[in-house]
Amino acid sequence: MKVISILLLILVCSCSSPKDKKITANKMAGNGIVASMHSTSLQSVKGTVSFEDLGEEIKITANVEGLKPNAKLGFHIHEKGVCEGDYTSAGGHFNPYNKEHGRPEGQERHIGDMGNLETNSQGAAKKVILMPKIHANDLDLILGKAIIIHAGTDDLKTQPTGNAGARLACGLIQR
Repeated sequence: MKVISILLLILVCSCSSPKDKKITANKMAGNGIVASMHSTSLQSVKGTVSFEDLGEEIKITANVEGLKPNAKLGFHIHEKGVCEGDYTSAGGHFNPYNKEHGRPEGQERHIGDMGNLETNSQGAAKKVILMPKIHANDLDLILGKAIIIHAGTDDLKTQPTGNAGARLACGLIQR
């Protein structure tokens, strides 16, 4: 019995480090963060965008339907958590670090630069993005902000918005 107790103690101690605990806590904090998407101009828009903290990056999973078929639509986090009217109420792109607009995988980008959603012939889009964090608290910073799906394609370079056009759908990022 004494040998089993010692072996269990060794196993528990060897499997647990402060770094592991930090990553596990961050992953748990990211679970349940989601935006429910809707549109005033396209009544059929529905779906979710969820966020998960993976330590060095944020996993973003979009599953939205009722959009324009066969389209590439700009997809960004905006600075205000307000989805009213034509969605200009959401403000500009969320850019707390004063970076240039860019690609979701780049270091030079707004926190909310998520590229484009590509829809199929039925107007549905499914996308997973692994976005590197700029700073450790990026996931906490986006809570309460709005996600906007634009009517046009984000060219991933035009400043400050990617020239993605009007705002088509909106959702608030909440726990």
